[in-house]
Amino acid sequence: MEILIPKNTDQFDDFVHKDTTTFEELTTFDRNNLAPISVNNKFGLINRNGEVILPLEFDKLVLTTVNAYSALKNNKWGLITKSNQIIIPFEYELTSDFIENLCAAKKDGKWGFIDLMNQIIIPFQYDGCTDFKAGLAGVELNGKWGLIDKENKLLIDYQYEYLTPVDQNFITFGKATDLKVKRPDILAYFPYFLSKDNYLMNFGLISINNEVILEAISELPILESFDNQPVIRKNYHLGYLKNGTEFVKFNQFEIDPYEEKILKQLGVMN
Repeated sequence: MEILIPKNTDQFDDFVHKDTTTFEELTTFDRNNLAPISVNNKFGLINRNGEVILPLEFDKLVLTTVNAYSALKNNKWGLITKSNQIIIPFEYELTSDFIENLCAAKKDGKWGFIDLMNQIIIPFQYDGCTDFKAGLAGVELNGKWGLIDKENKLLIDYQYEYLTPVDQNFITFGKATDLKVKRPDILAYFPYFLSKDNYLMNFGLISINNEVILEAISELPILESFDNQPVIRKNYHLGYLKNGTEFVKFNQFEIDPYEEKILKQLGVMN
């Protein structure tokens, strides 16, 4: 078995600090006590003794919730164990994680959902999708988003610019504003969302019955609540809506003045 030895040690974990090891890229040890490493842009796994457990033959490696690894090889994604046994063949253009026992996967340009046995649970028919949450998932078709359940039943028709479930009762929807961002490459460094044609997105809430609970006023998807009120972000400040109307800011970090200047120049901050 090949053993990789670090050059020397310092105050960091021997196998973590890349400046003191023979590895080009190295992350922390996962719950399997293994760490992804890379040599010549190929990834594998080592244990805490520096022994190579998984050969360095993959383009990417990501630990999943099912304690196996999503791996990219020859431009296709699959799922493998730490002992290099193939669970799901390398046949997908992109994959997500196994959430609620289903994994979103892209094949031949379309998204669907598979299970751990690589059985197709929801056909590859969508242009985009979210992971399942509370048995619900947002799906995109022909530029519009709707909502499905695990039986692929359409619960909310394709009418939104984005949808993602919060729980079994509420769904966040996205709506493009009138502000077209001229430098999306710069805004990409900040937590904002843009439509496909680079208009700034805002987010609101609807019920499972497609009733509007909150208009699209948040800069981020509404996924949490505080004191039973939705947590939103306005003008780069997180807070909640007291009584559903009054915005109350949370005590939080102060934005860096230079970053604030950039965001104001981009027009996304007042």
